[in-house]
Amino acid sequence: MDTQTIIIAVISSGVVGSLLVFAQFLIQRHDSRQDKNSEVLTAIRNLDAKITELDGKIDQVDAKVDQRSAVASRVRILRFADEMLEGRKHSKDAWDQVLLDCSEYEKFIKHCERNGIEFSNNITEETIKYLKDEYQERLKKHDFLIGGEQNETTQPAV
Repeated sequence: MDTQTIIIAVISSGVVGSLLVFAQFLIQRHDSRQDKNSEVLTAIRNLDAKITELDGKIDQVDAKVDQRSAVASRVRILRFADEMLEGRKHSKDAWDQVLLDCSEYEKFIKHCERNGIEFSNNITEETIKYLKDEYQERLKKHDFLIGGEQNETTQPAV
């Protein structure tokens, strides 16, 4: 072997060795990035799971708030109807408010029916019908409480 061939062989082996070291460096760097990417992906998956869990809890709280609001509307509707049956007159504003309660309550009932949610409604349905009929009669007669007047059957509050 001549000197030139030996020099080329040494240089070639040095270049190949350098290329191998460089390739090892790139592989280690790639593995390191994959580990970091894997950590980030795991964190994202954990965060997604927590968000899904919170979303479910928010839906539960929202459903409870809607139900409590419907129950409060039902109480106001039934109380108003009781006052009507006792002969108490109400202002137009009070009638408008109870009719808003009726509308909200009916929307909630329809929502429950569409979504298979059980919610007792057997009494309030008839009460709402009674109030709507009474309201139409009072509209025709302009028979609303005005300026604190008292009905003959109603005594002033003590």
